[in-house]
Amino acid sequence: MLLLVCSISHAQEVSFEADKDTIQIGEQIDYLIKVDEISEEDLVIFPKDQTFVPLEMVEDYKIDTLNPQAKTFTLTKLYKLTQFDSGTYSVPPQLVKINEKAFYTDTLKVRVNDVVLDTTKQKLYPIKPSIGVDKPFALPSWFWWILIALLILAGIAFLVFKLKKKRDEAKRRIPPYEQAMISLKELDKSSVLENRNFKEYISELTYITRRYLEEKLEIRALEFTTNELISELKFKKEKKKLALKEDMILEYEKILKRADLAKFANSRPDLITLKSDRKQIEKFLKQVQSSIPQITEEEKKKDEAFQKALAKKRKKQKWIVGIVLGLLFIIVTVSAVVATKGFEYLRDTVIGNPSKELLKGDWVTSDYGVPPISMTTPDVLIRGELDLPEEILENVANKETYSFGTLYQNIYVTLNKVRFKDSQDIDLDVIVDRIYSNLEERGAYNIITKSEDFETLGGVKGKKVFGSFSIENPITKKDIKKEYKIVNFGRGGFQQVIIFYDRDDEFGEKISNRILNAVEFKNLSQ
Repeated sequence: MLLLVCSISHAQEVSFEADKDTIQIGEQIDYLIKVDEISEEDLVIFPKDQTFVPLEMVEDYKIDTLNPQAKTFTLTKLYKLTQFDSGTYSVPPQLVKINEKAFYTDTLKVRVNDVVLDTTKQKLYPIKPSIGVDKPFALPSWFWWILIALLILAGIAFLVFKLKKKRDEAKRRIPPYEQAMISLKELDKSSVLENRNFKEYISELTYITRRYLEEKLEIRALEFTTNELISELKFKKEKKKLALKEDMILEYEKILKRADLAKFANSRPDLITLKSDRKQIEKFLKQVQSSIPQITEEEKKKDEAFQKALAKKRKKQKWIVGIVLGLLFIIVTVSAVVATKGFEYLRDTVIGNPSKELLKGDWVTSDYGVPPISMTTPDVLIRGELDLPEEILENVANKETYSFGTLYQNIYVTLNKVRFKDSQDIDLDVIVDRIYSNLEERGAYNIITKSEDFETLGGVKGKKVFGSFSIENPITKKDIKKEYKIVNFGRGGFQQVIIFYDRDDEFGEKISNRILNAVEFKNLSQ
């Protein structure tokens, strides 16, 4: 039996292969896991995800089968591993499950080397200059607090105007006396008395009179107690604002006190008394209506004029509030833009900046002179006359100058070309020394001059002179502070590119760099 079992069983094995154990930073290793003696009934689970730490798995491939037609076959799975830090690392044993049984691979040691730089073969380049990046637009927190405060003020103003509007509409409703009579008739038609709700009846009866007095006499009758209301009526009678008889006020006071007893002392008035109170209330309303001094025609006209003036005043107030809120919103918005983007950004956006318009506009690429020099500029350079010293003119075969703008404008671009009769070497360092005196001749002062080598994209070498100076505005007599860049070439003669722009003009700086980076010398064949 043992011999039979041994003959039909098979030993499953797990192993791995790596194509290398030493790599450079970022290089990849092929890590292959093999599982032998697998049958169709076996369930094999390979490692998943990042189990190769400290190495990083870049990619894993599908499971491959070797000899799939045999009774037992081999499964393989390939992983791509890498590491971006130098050092010696150990890849831990990897778990492979076969029918829920655990198998482990051996540990793999990997050496990661630095990339060696051979400076004799690899040319070194200078560090790139820092590039300015515009600060991203972000509104400060105080802007939102001010905006919330403005919205609250706007909401309060809206509510105030809405309440005033409702009050005005209330004044245009049914007159108080007519409304009181209608309410009394509706109370008569109701079934309050039939249902023996005497307390509710007398309460509604006194409420009708209180509402009438509040609207007609403009007193707080709905809020006053009985004593306060009677005192107010007597006060108006004394001031001759209400020609009401004393006995009428006393009768009305009795009705109010009965209503108070019914509401607060659970007193139950009888039906006959309530009907009598109903008649007395109507009589009281008529007496009050007739006892109010009538407005004369002259007073009516004055009142109409007053209402018109009041309406005009309210309309003016609405305009003032709207304008103030609008101005506050504009101030907050402008402050936020200045705080985040700067005043120059606001000025350039609202007022406009000539240099910015030139930079953002359509540029022109054109060839100038023979042999041609290609330049890309905001506008076409116009040909002019080039003045040269007398001692140089004798040996000059051709001279050309092309320019755009003037020295006193925000951007001034000039291309000078001189071709000599006899070929001669141009000492660019001598020309650099003469630029200072040339600027002084133009009226410049406070001149700062620097120089460095320059090379076009086509490989033509030259000398670049740059710096700053001040010059007097011939009209305003004020200083104009300028930056300048002058590039001199000596290719088959003398070529010079001059660019002047206003100091602290970021767009002028960008324009000058774009022009110089696009300078190209062409052959006649081109």
